[in-house]
Amino acid sequence: MVSRKKLKGKARKAAKAEAAAGVRDVELSLCLSKHLGLFLTGNNGNGCTHGWDPAEYPADHDCNKFIGEVLRVFNQSKNPVAALDEAVSFTEDIFPDVWSDSASLEWIAAAFISLGTYAVMQGDVFPCAAAMGFSESLKQHVACYHVGSQPLMYTAKIDDLLWAEERRTISYLKKRIPCKCLNAKYKAVKSLPKMYTCCNRTCGLPDKLVNLSAMMSCGGCRRIHYCSEECQAANWEEHRYDCKRWRKWNAENCSK
Repeated sequence: MVSRKKLKGKARKAAKAEAAAGVRDVELSLCLSKHLGLFLTGNNGNGCTHGWDPAEYPADHDCNKFIGEVLRVFNQSKNPVAALDEAVSFTEDIFPDVWSDSASLEWIAAAFISLGTYAVMQGDVFPCAAAMGFSESLKQHVACYHVGSQPLMYTAKIDDLLWAEERRTISYLKKRIPCKCLNAKYKAVKSLPKMYTCCNRTCGLPDKLVNLSAMMSCGGCRRIHYCSEECQAANWEEHRYDCKRWRKWNAENCSK
């Protein structure tokens, strides 16, 4: 399986390449910290926590400290790619017991979905990118290293969430909450085109966003998507190892 060290290396490489390509620099505001405070004090408007139970762990538990440290990192980062990389690195060092407990990680992942949902409801859409990407990375970590339900981290999906536009953001969150709090928001954006991210880190398109219907999939693993054959060729050396692992996994599991 691909180690977290390799994942962090990819994230650092992505951050450098995206900065060089001039992609958008999303400033991460303090809104997620603000929303967390509202949840914990019970002052979050309609009282819905979107499937997350803030009271499951006491305030001084490492899980809550973990969330606080991640939000602190987010607030100091200039873009969601850097935020995710730094949050993973920092929390691995100081909360190893949390990283080794799947129940804790699932609870924290739900917390960031809940925070992202509330932020969207308040009109703060783009700061949700780091929250979504971090939640997805925790879920995938559990799948890879605790459950064994996937062979390696699906980094393309995480990258796509980090640079998601409004429709993708709202759709992703809506599918992961049990309540109807985002129904109206989704109805307002569902007619917009489905835009996804080209997996070539040096893609020259604005924000690397492509209409889903125009994207090309890797013929080997079917999990990586590009805007053109040129971008696929440019990314092949980086993708080669993961493609081989996914192909093997698909052959052994998808036909069952």
